[in-house]
Amino acid sequence: MPMILKPAFCKRWDKTYKKWSFFDLFGNFKENFIFFKKDLYLNLFISSLTCYLLILFGGLGVYQKLISPIGGLKPIEQNKGTHEIFGFAPYWTFDKIDNIDFNLLTTLAYFGVPIDADGNLDKNDYGYSVFQSKKATKLFTKAHNYGTRVVLTITQMDGWSILNLMDNEDAKSNAVDQVVSEVQGRGIDGINVDFEYSGDPGQEYRDKFTKFVSDLTSEMHRRVPSSKVTVSVYAGSVKDPKIYDIKALSKATDGIFMMAYDFSVLGADNAIPTAPLYGYKEGKYWYDVSTAVEDFLKQMPSQKLILGVPLYSYNYVVGAPEVKAETLPYYSWKGTPMVQTYATVQDKVKPNMPGITTFKTGWDNSGKVAWKAYFVPGVNAWRMVFYDDSKSLGMKFDFAKNKNLLGVGMWALGFEEGKKEFWKLLEEKFGIKLADNSVLKKIIYETDENI
Repeated sequence: MPMILKPAFCKRWDKTYKKWSFFDLFGNFKENFIFFKKDLYLNLFISSLTCYLLILFGGLGVYQKLISPIGGLKPIEQNKGTHEIFGFAPYWTFDKIDNIDFNLLTTLAYFGVPIDADGNLDKNDYGYSVFQSKKATKLFTKAHNYGTRVVLTITQMDGWSILNLMDNEDAKSNAVDQVVSEVQGRGIDGINVDFEYSGDPGQEYRDKFTKFVSDLTSEMHRRVPSSKVTVSVYAGSVKDPKIYDIKALSKATDGIFMMAYDFSVLGADNAIPTAPLYGYKEGKYWYDVSTAVEDFLKQMPSQKLILGVPLYSYNYVVGAPEVKAETLPYYSWKGTPMVQTYATVQDKVKPNMPGITTFKTGWDNSGKVAWKAYFVPGVNAWRMVFYDDSKSLGMKFDFAKNKNLLGVGMWALGFEEGKKEFWKLLEEKFGIKLADNSVLKKIIYETDENI
């Protein structure tokens, strides 16, 4: 019988996982090749020599390109950016996230699945249905193919539910088990905890929340090797204590995602930036991003802090186009404030908008944020929107690097729809990422509920 030698870099159908698996010359020869016994060592020698020569004369990148499991992807190169680039992917933006550059994104955080006061994942929520969908499987698999981690964001925005969960030890144990099992069952890489309690419940509940997150982190690390657990917190959590004990949470988790936005909200009395970088120390704003970071770093190491930036803005109705202009009441007949995404402000808020007569642009030198304003004669009022563009985001990214932060993140992927300059800015500031090899060949599992 003649020797049958498959190509050096091949794929085969894996019956266990029901998918094509790729393998190279360092694979299982007994299983992948049929040799005459006398040819086995000769082929092994030639194969190894070829690989060594490729590495010696062409560099490691050439070899990695040849064995890359996905055709057309960039090779995994060395000495690249090591900062965290963390992006939330809300289920409602899934039709707008083809623009993601996975050569830059280190973590994709699916948002999200609620967890109730009894510690149960809400599997009737639409967010859970999308999490189990084939569309999500495709997205998560693509992320893994680029060495990007995928984590599930568990959410709770109701204060009563949060406190009741914290008071119930059985419910918390149930939550930990369900969450970790969900991560295992999907084949993903960790959890982001986004519990948003707006008031100050006191140190007792901060301790309970820390214990819950600590238990979740320990169990996740035990059952899912190389997994990561992060927790999202308000930027004002040191200045105005919430349910987050920043010092304790930084020790209990792999990282803290500072939601460094909503310094102004939809119903604000004055038009100010959503995320002013400076201005607090000059008395202009009630707080700002830089001061929040400084306060956090008094409680925790910089290498565990992720600076979140907004890819959205608030468009206010004002009497005049100026920083801190008084906003018209939310119920005003002249219009109501509205949320606009990064792409909308860039593409839609322009001088040729219908129904306007005057258009102005400006720069808030304290907040380091741009603004646009336009007069609507039909209601005899101005509208004004502060927004982060490449200039202001670049300043925030430089600030994060200068403070030696773990990295930056964004709320949310899809809001920058079709805007390549955002990803070019990330590449300019942080470089192509060093892929996480622990997820490169990790399988995303489908379930019986996959739709």
